[in-house]
Amino acid sequence: MGQDRTLARGARIFGALLLAALALLSLGWIIRDFTKASEVTDVWWNWSGAPSRAENGDMWTTSFTEPTLMLMYAVAAVTAARSSAAAGILASAGVLTVLLRVPGLWNLNADWLQGISDGLKSKVLFSTIAMVVIGVILVITAIAGRRSPEAAGGYGYGLAPAYGPADEPPAAPTRGGAVAAFLLLTASAVALGGWEIYWWQDRGWDFYERTLTGERSIVALLAVPGGWQAWAVALFALVAGVAALVGAPFSRPMGLLVSAPLAGAGLFATSFAVKMKLIENFGDLSTREQFNIATGVLELVAGLAVLLALAPRGDRDAALVPGFQDRPRASYGDSPVTPPRNR
Repeated sequence: MGQDRTLARGARIFGALLLAALALLSLGWIIRDFTKASEVTDVWWNWSGAPSRAENGDMWTTSFTEPTLMLMYAVAAVTAARSSAAAGILASAGVLTVLLRVPGLWNLNADWLQGISDGLKSKVLFSTIAMVVIGVILVITAIAGRRSPEAAGGYGYGLAPAYGPADEPPAAPTRGGAVAAFLLLTASAVALGGWEIYWWQDRGWDFYERTLTGERSIVALLAVPGGWQAWAVALFALVAGVAALVGAPFSRPMGLLVSAPLAGAGLFATSFAVKMKLIENFGDLSTREQFNIATGVLELVAGLAVLLALAPRGDRDAALVPGFQDRPRASYGDSPVTPPRNR
């Protein structure tokens, strides 16, 4: 995603519609679980990791990933439709969707997944396939829908460019925000990766492999295997953090989007700790349990702090097209051209 390219309006609208479709798919399955719960709060505690059963022994379809991604998709859809960072938003959302949904393609077809109606499994499988396909299309749209600012501006006629905020070069993060995002995202990635290495060494490969594949370990049909999700989010966060540090414009949407699964995981892990009264008895817990709670709090705080760090826009001057300021321009009184937004 070059700094001198933005996304065409049609591509932005198309991408926003795809993101809205992803949000609706997640919402649909969340509503399904609400209708199957004895109490709505049962769904929340199931997302938090507290064991609960749906009515009639039905299996849950959603995990904490669904409400987290639903919120992310909804905000991204509204933003992408009118943002100069639309290409980064679509590409980041697409990659994250594919990473988190791919395990469902093999788990929902696995022989070990027994006692579930074929109709429900088929619906969830088709939904997962749709999510993966939409994720791929989002990435393709982000690449194929780009255009140079000249395409929106009539430079060849010596006129001032006719564009709005969405046609400006995407802004890099502020310097302070970039450093803060790098530290927060890197710390989160190291914490997530460290836990995965610990579980691998503590439980052995045979056990740990199941946390990557999901075999006999997922408790909801759309759930992402724990180890797979941790590594996917850690990798995504690490790349976003490094990109922010070097001032890459795409680091803002990438970092803002990955803050959703980070904060979501931390929120539900902390919610579980509160429900089980682990925090009020923190001093009586083992060192491992204390570090586990601390990791959840770190994810929650880091996810929210990254939002604050990357929300402000940095200086766009470095991302402007060379010679942009020197282009000959007609006066606005002489030409029916929309003036650029004051920067």
